[in-house]
Amino acid sequence: MSSILLISYNYHPELTGIGKYNTEFCEHIAGLGYDVTVITAYPYYPHWKVFENYTNFFYKKEEINGVKVIRCPFYIPKKPSGFKRILLDFSFYFSSLFVILFYLLRFKKFRAIITPSPSFLTGLHGIFLKLFNPKSKFLYHVQDLQIDAALELGLLSENNWIKNQLLKIELDILKKADFVSTISEGMKSKISDKGISREKILIFPNWVDSNIIFPSISDGFDLSGLNLPKNKKIFLYSGSLGEKQGLEIIFEVAKSVSISCPDLFFVICGSGPMKSSFVERIINDDIENIQLIDLQPKETFNQLLNISFCHLVIQKKVKYDLFLPSKLSNILAVGGLSIVTASSGCSLYDLIEDNQMGILVTPESPKDFQIAIEEIYHEVSEGSFCKMSISKYRNNAKEFAINHLQKENVINAFLTKVGIVSTLEHSNNMLVLFKD
Repeated sequence: MSSILLISYNYHPELTGIGKYNTEFCEHIAGLGYDVTVITAYPYYPHWKVFENYTNFFYKKEEINGVKVIRCPFYIPKKPSGFKRILLDFSFYFSSLFVILFYLLRFKKFRAIITPSPSFLTGLHGIFLKLFNPKSKFLYHVQDLQIDAALELGLLSENNWIKNQLLKIELDILKKADFVSTISEGMKSKISDKGISREKILIFPNWVDSNIIFPSISDGFDLSGLNLPKNKKIFLYSGSLGEKQGLEIIFEVAKSVSISCPDLFFVICGSGPMKSSFVERIINDDIENIQLIDLQPKETFNQLLNISFCHLVIQKKVKYDLFLPSKLSNILAVGGLSIVTASSGCSLYDLIEDNQMGILVTPESPKDFQIAIEEIYHEVSEGSFCKMSISKYRNNAKEFAINHLQKENVINAFLTKVGIVSTLEHSNNMLVLFKD
């Protein structure tokens, strides 16, 4: 049986972000009959603390849905900063290195070694393992350009010795990987600008598991435990509550839209370093049309997505095209209408604009954000931002998800392209998600 190794500090039972995709990817490969091993950390994201029933003490081996999981202890900052995130990355790198050495001493060989970034440092493990087994494939998958993102958000200084060393390490990993994959055309261009051949870089987009996330009709009774208001138009944000999202814009318009849109209610579902400050702001500013709730289990989350009148895909204005929010896939899968903050020319903007499946708003513009909210609330068809009927946007989103985001098609096509498997039944139309 062929062995596949994935190294990442994000994995089950994390419900969002990279951990979710790592888990679904590995479980899918295991379901195809492969021997899959994951070297990971103790679950912490997006709460930035160890989950209940885990201790972050020494090493632990588990088997989860056919996947061998080895957990390594590492440093988790309570209040993440640029420097503390670097410490987190290095702590996992060194703790996981002992597991790598253990496998080498046992002459364990892997057909493929996959290291998603973040953390980009795990790519060094891929290089190291390939030295002892040149026939193995080393796949480096970029969810976020971690160093570039830290610079853009001000978490790292431009004139910084640490930054220069980290960029050198990153470039070495990119050059020595057999394949580099990423989730958007903008990220592909950015990687290519670092001196990597475009032919070596593959698009491997985030997907949706249609068995978990799907359109459904709900009267909201399944969500009664969340104490959400009934007979309100819910505008939902779900995801990490961190620096790069720019969620402050919701609070800036909340009181104004409470007058123009009295039945509108914002729900912010998630966890992260900014959550406590959001709670304080709701109390201090006496905001009555915003409610914060925790991340939800899969079944409840699907219902929450379906009952929401509009979804918010918010991020700060960035100089480079670095982020393609993973939450968008779930929104499209339920045929959700979304307000998306994105700058013209970036991959996210082009994806939404070309397929007419959301309302585009300039990032960090409370005025434009409020106008878009009011148009959607009143279901305006020909306003400043709404160019057609709300139902048309929703139909376009659902159609796109059906054609391009099905989990099996996306993963199987990627496995075939990198040569992990020789032949698989899969649809090729997912390959047009981002143009090469």
